[in-house]
Amino acid sequence: MLCTPTEAADYLNYKSPATLYRLIRDGLLDDYIEYVEGVLYLEMGTRSKRPTLAKRVRSLINFKGEHEMFMFDPKEEVSLQRVRAKFEQTRAAKLSSHS
Repeated sequence: MLCTPTEAADYLNYKSPATLYRLIRDGLLDDYIEYVEGVLYLEMGTRSKRPTLAKRVRSLINFKGEHEMFMFDPKEEVSLQRVRAKFEQTRAAKLSSHS
């Protein structure tokens, strides 16, 4: 599953994508980056023995006690529910703005 850094940050329970952009800038997420028509996307899932993006980020960041990172895995139902909820929230916002 490909996500923009902003979407990935949302799924990982970050308030902003700043941490992801820092990791990208430092070359620590190179294995997860894909470009589609010139747009940067991050692969959220696993590939061969590579861990999910959530596990990779967690291994690179020292978390403070108050931050609860969501361990997003596109193969798990709870993660897919999070995607569906975000889709419905976005759709409802678009519908209410057109009313």
